[in-house]
Amino acid sequence: MTGTVDQGHGTLPQSWARLATVAARLSDQSRDQRYHVFDIFDWPAELPADQFWMSPELTTCYGTAVWDRLSDAERMRLTQAEAVNFFSLNVHLIRELIGEVAGRIYDTRYPGLSEFFHDFIHEENEHMWFFAQFCNRYGGKVYKTKRVAGNAVEGNPAIRDVMIFGRILVAEELCDYYNAKMATDTRLPEIAQRINAVHHQDESRHIAFGRQMMRALYEEATQSATPEELSRAATYLSRYVSSCLRAFYHPAVYADAALPGAKQIRSELLDDPYRQEFHRTVMHKTSRFFDRMGLFTEDMVAW
Repeated sequence: MTGTVDQGHGTLPQSWARLATVAARLSDQSRDQRYHVFDIFDWPAELPADQFWMSPELTTCYGTAVWDRLSDAERMRLTQAEAVNFFSLNVHLIRELIGEVAGRIYDTRYPGLSEFFHDFIHEENEHMWFFAQFCNRYGGKVYKTKRVAGNAVEGNPAIRDVMIFGRILVAEELCDYYNAKMATDTRLPEIAQRINAVHHQDESRHIAFGRQMMRALYEEATQSATPEELSRAATYLSRYVSSCLRAFYHPAVYADAALPGAKQIRSELLDDPYRQEFHRTVMHKTSRFFDRMGLFTEDMVAW
């Protein structure tokens, strides 16, 4: 049964009251752990050409016939180009989510969340900066990518927010899976490990908030939305998961790594059973969360 609590914003549902409490605690943690982004990284002039920049097991070719065909030198170049693409994808996803959160920072629909939103935007802006620094310094560019998010539907604000904050949570949990793995991979340059570690630390707070936010939003949506609207939100988010995963498979990456048959590699990889199972592994915790919440199941995603 959904109760209500008065927290100085009128009478709030218990889920929203809990969310405001969680947000305040996470803001305190954020400010206690705040760093100066221009001082915490030692940027080498260049990175070794004979070193992995991304864990090879996380590259898009790993576990497939494409990987088996590559020489050691080609595999090395692939990890380097894919590291730049992974950080580029982070740049694009962060830019999208900053815009969405900034547009809601003083909306009275989100009582008690403004301070957390300020801290969130501050941290994400710094993340975007250091990801882009790596890309431009060592890859010479931020890879372009197709916009992976479609437009959320207008209408019921609860449904719209389920789509938008669900999208933010998917992007954060997806990237954090990679960050956590590479933060401690000593095969990588120290700067690559450090960037992944710093992002993983900050994202742990954002993910904790995002899950609590989604519970509150979905509880609200189930009380105000039609079954058709809920179904539309589920379809939207399941497709977004697939779009994000497919953005890793960038044709320009394979060309920049000088892989043989670069133009055909993407289609070969996306049809590979190993890659589809890897996608399920990467998103398992996220899809299980949405499943338990009742929004969508893993079998709705085109892996």
